[in-house]
Amino acid sequence: MVRKPNKTMIGLFLMIGGAVFALILGTYLKRVFWADNSNVVVMYFQESIKGLNVGSAVVFQGVEVGKVSKIDLVADMKTLTFSIPVYVSLDVSKSFISESSYSKREELLNALIKKGLRARLTAQNYLTGQLMIELAMLPDTPVKFEKEARDEDFLQIPTVLSPLGELSRGLQNIPFSSIANKLGQMADLFNKQIPVILPQISDIVTNLNQLLANNTRLSTEALANFNRALVDISSAAQSFRDLTNFLERHPEALLRGKGE
Repeated sequence: MVRKPNKTMIGLFLMIGGAVFALILGTYLKRVFWADNSNVVVMYFQESIKGLNVGSAVVFQGVEVGKVSKIDLVADMKTLTFSIPVYVSLDVSKSFISESSYSKREELLNALIKKGLRARLTAQNYLTGQLMIELAMLPDTPVKFEKEARDEDFLQIPTVLSPLGELSRGLQNIPFSSIANKLGQMADLFNKQIPVILPQISDIVTNLNQLLANNTRLSTEALANFNRALVDISSAAQSFRDLTNFLERHPEALLRGKGE
């Protein structure tokens, strides 16, 4: 006999499925249209962020305090310049943004920035080239904020160049063309002076050889005298050691003499 479907269970299953779907849809719409940006901060980096992706870690003193939630590319058509705002969602349980009031969070963040809080890119994996954002206290670095009207609702953390970015900027400031020109001028001067210098060096070598040849006998006598002096010094040192050994065995000889 064929069992009849349980209409009550089917209806209950459909109701639960519809409720779950509505919850998921509502969460998505809230995230898109009514997103809670109270724990989101924005950072503007002045270098390439290749290797930084949505979901990349944000660390402070080695502790992960958040993740990258969005990366944008904003173009200013008036000045034909581009900026890359990076939005970071901070974990309130681990980060300094733990107050419910926006003004209190802003005051706390401003105080930390005055003490040197900065953001910079650092390598998370050297093999894959993946980057992450490091928050560090760097009080000797300048503070620079980007004025973007679209980000007025977000707190902003100033950024500094990464060590690799500092190195790249330093290399760009080296005047390689000027150095190359000076080296070329030195090479030209050296090539011009070689024909003049080589004959003089040859004359100096010839005169030195003649001087050594004429003073060979004097050099030999001086060396013999030096050897004899070394022999005399060695004999005197041996006599002094013998005297020292004798006095260690017979200290009374200082009072009575050597005797028989």
